[in-house]
Amino acid sequence: MDTLVDEEMFSDLYDGYWERVFQYVIRILPDEDDAADVLQETFVTFWEVRNQLAHVKSTKSYLFAMARNFAFKRFRERAKEADFSGQLVRYYSDTDESATASVYGKELSEWFDREVNRLPARMREVFVLSRKEHLSYKEIGERLNISDQTVKKQVSKSLKLLRLKLDEEYIPYLMLLLVVDYFC
Repeated sequence: MDTLVDEEMFSDLYDGYWERVFQYVIRILPDEDDAADVLQETFVTFWEVRNQLAHVKSTKSYLFAMARNFAFKRFRERAKEADFSGQLVRYYSDTDESATASVYGKELSEWFDREVNRLPARMREVFVLSRKEHLSYKEIGERLNISDQTVKKQVSKSLKLLRLKLDEEYIPYLMLLLVVDYFC
């Protein structure tokens, strides 16, 4: 009976999420075959570890995190293959494409600055002191009269918010920048 219940629940999970997971992965891996392989690997692995997931609070988040990790792993594997890396180097060595990558980098930088400016005032202040002025948590705490733990939490929350926004809006740009940085 438990196996039947497990299979029905898994089937419902798959039916409810496969398309969204695929769309998420295709933003990281532009090759549909690779994205389909990652989708399959994600759900197969999820099935295999289903009995170890009692501690998981959000099945959806866990599933998407698995898919993201498998997609980045596949991306790294593809980048290491001589044929693939040669194609990328040729593609990105073209001056027009390099200019495009430069524009994307500038756009991403502008996007990042905009998102930092949208953070709540105190969180933004702590984040800027930490990441742009490179102050330690202790130095920030002393300057702002707050505890090191408060600084740490503010920076952590800032990074989490920025990561979520980045995942939603700029994964393709991030991947492009990583490729350009890696091969050029």
